[in-house]
Amino acid sequence: MDKREAEQRAKEFAAYWRRRHEEDKDLWRDKDFANANDKMSRAGYKGKHGNLEIPEDKRIEQEALYMQVTVGDHDGNKQIRCAREWEKLMGMTRINAQRLFIKNANKLLTRYGWNPPEGWY
Repeated sequence: MDKREAEQRAKEFAAYWRRRHEEDKDLWRDKDFANANDKMSRAGYKGKHGNLEIPEDKRIEQEALYMQVTVGDHDGNKQIRCAREWEKLMGMTRINAQRLFIKNANKLLTRYGWNPPEGWY
């Protein structure tokens, strides 16, 4: 193998690992988003397994971020309750909306937590 061929292979190898690193980062963010969405779906639950009370305005903000991630920019639908908040996110990228959704979900869950009923444990 001559020097030029070795340099080309080294470039291809480096490009492969850069691409792989980006793909892995996207995959982990998608998993974190799915996990945060699952936890946020329990917001407002009150029952025999405990309570997770999150203020309505915070829930609407999260719904708007969810729409920005899954649908993209506001589509003009005024019927959904998060329409006004969703409009404010116009132009935000999917990745930034995902990051903000995950960050906000972690803050909300830390602040309001899961409050199990008495005698639960």
